[in-house]
Amino acid sequence: MLPPALMAQRLLTGGGLTVLLAWAFGLQSGRTTLEASSSGTMVFLLGAVMIAAGVALAQGAPQLTRLFPTDGDEAMAGRLKQDMAELEKQEQSSRAWARLEADALRETLDEEA
Repeated sequence: MLPPALMAQRLLTGGGLTVLLAWAFGLQSGRTTLEASSSGTMVFLLGAVMIAAGVALAQGAPQLTRLFPTDGDEAMAGRLKQDMAELEKQEQSSRAWARLEADALRETLDEEA
């Protein structure tokens, strides 16, 4: 499986080119215009932004690499295992504190009785 960054890069670039191609066909057939107030301009800008995001992702833009990691399957699996181990440690610690609090409360109740 490909890294998420590469899949997102291909999707953004290909989608942007597709939007620009559709815009060009609309311009050629007269269904859209180059006026600033028309929807054709918005379609052109959407295609340009998608291509720019794909290129920025290919160049390793930090804003986009946070959204789409460049790690492969093994690195992601290792990071997931590490996160799960940390969660398990936190859960065990929480259970220990809960037992300690319950024992302290029991002792207090026994002393009052």
